[in-house]
Amino acid sequence: MIAVWADLRRRKLHKRRIKSGNPERTARISGLIAIVYIMLIIAAHTLAMVYFENFDYGDSVWLTLTSLTTVGYGDISAATTMGRLSTILILYIGGIFIVGKMAGDYFDYQSLRRDAIKNGSWSWYKMQDHIIIIGSKRDSELHLSRLITECEKTDATKGRSVILVSESFDGVLPETLHEFDIKYVKGRGNSPDVLEKTGVKNSAIVVILAWEEEDQISDGYAFDVICRIRETGCSAKIVAECVNDDNRQRLTNAGATLVLRPIRAYPEMIVGGLINPGSTDILENLFTATGERIVRTEGDLSGSWADIVSNHVGQDLGTPVAYRDAESGKIVTAPPGSTDISANALFVLGG
Repeated sequence: MIAVWADLRRRKLHKRRIKSGNPERTARISGLIAIVYIMLIIAAHTLAMVYFENFDYGDSVWLTLTSLTTVGYGDISAATTMGRLSTILILYIGGIFIVGKMAGDYFDYQSLRRDAIKNGSWSWYKMQDHIIIIGSKRDSELHLSRLITECEKTDATKGRSVILVSESFDGVLPETLHEFDIKYVKGRGNSPDVLEKTGVKNSAIVVILAWEEEDQISDGYAFDVICRIRETGCSAKIVAECVNDDNRQRLTNAGATLVLRPIRAYPEMIVGGLINPGSTDILENLFTATGERIVRTEGDLSGSWADIVSNHVGQDLGTPVAYRDAESGKIVTAPPGSTDISANALFVLGG
């Protein structure tokens, strides 16, 4: 009998998984139905006590509630055959049904919730001050791991929950990303339903990765996502990757806080650029060598770092940013000004 009941529960749960796209809504409806059943049971038994036992309504309600809650004070009780039969049928059998239904609905809800969270269909619309990462066409575990790690160790972003929007993982996040305890929503960032599930309206930071880092059509996708986010009334800081530099101003006008080129090897630049506005412009110029560049000059050099920097700047030779230690061969970046150095190469930022 127990095995048959368990099989029926499994089949029922399977049907609910197919039909229910919103476990929370299903749970609320089941809860309301259970409340209606309980009210009907109370009303039916109260009327039965009035009719069969000739109790007044106050005593009938009292007997019904003490029996239903199994308190059973015993100060009054059903004495007639029909009154007792009504109590057995309405309260005992009906109560067992309600308790069983409520327990079954609760376990169904928990199972549906676990599945929904795992496959990315759960809604996190109640979240506040969180970070949303809207993924690309082909998201990389390593890239996302480094990006999330940077969020966790930077003072301005650590401690915030992270929601990832992606279609790259067949509905199940890799174990490496699970370790970060991030929330997952399956879909694309330009879908209103997906954005609603992320709770975007109450988010603090939204990162929009380029759909395809070498295709400028991705900028149109980013523009669409930014517009949809701002249409919700969201005031979050938005970081958007832009493939074509000609589209940067367009994304800024749409509502992006920071626009930068896709640099998959350095996801840390996204967080760094958000915390230190303008820093990405400097780094991008260095990467592309379209403006300033770092030049290495060979030769022995010694003295305080402050004097060396001052002499180079004063003679319009550029700004030293690092040196190669003559003894160890290591590259030392931006030492304190009072440091006495012994170098055999100098790295200078200049035009």
